[in-house]
Amino acid sequence: MTFFPAGNLLITMEKEKIILDYLRSHNTIALSSAGDGLPHGATLFYLNIGFILYFLTDPDTRHGRNMAGNPAVAATIDEDYDNWLDIKGIQLEGTARTVGTIIENGSLALAYARKFPAVKDFLFSPQKQGLAIMQKITKVLFYELTPRRIYFINNAVSFGHRDEFLFSNGALSYVPDRKERQAPGR
Repeated sequence: MTFFPAGNLLITMEKEKIILDYLRSHNTIALSSAGDGLPHGATLFYLNIGFILYFLTDPDTRHGRNMAGNPAVAATIDEDYDNWLDIKGIQLEGTARTVGTIIENGSLALAYARKFPAVKDFLFSPQKQGLAIMQKITKVLFYELTPRRIYFINNAVSFGHRDEFLFSNGALSYVPDRKERQAPGR
């Protein structure tokens, strides 16, 4: 794979902004994990801070147990399109880890509640939801998903078009596609 330095920084920044805007404007992530040799998918609400995603789950769920044994995950963020030419979205691979309880992550919980106002009582006043919810919320942890590779799929550009980025040490690097690598003058 050939990597180019950020020679065309403006294009790279524009593509990064598209991904960040897409992350901010969507709410659910389809998370794939694996354990005991079997894949598993779960749909979760997420909050992004930059390119890092945060979600809540009980570590005793199947995906929670999978991530405890194998932190490598894949995920998609997209919409339910009815025309394949309109498909766009994010595919990513990375690692997930627990970052603690709601109480241990107050500022993260507040940001999560701002994005999802309907969960405010669930997070901060679970007793209002009843005993069963109150008992469940005590088990829930925040997880942090750090992407290693991000693809932005956009069939509106061309069928199968995707921009690839590598994420390392808090920075995103654009990986030019084959056509860009073979462009005259390079």
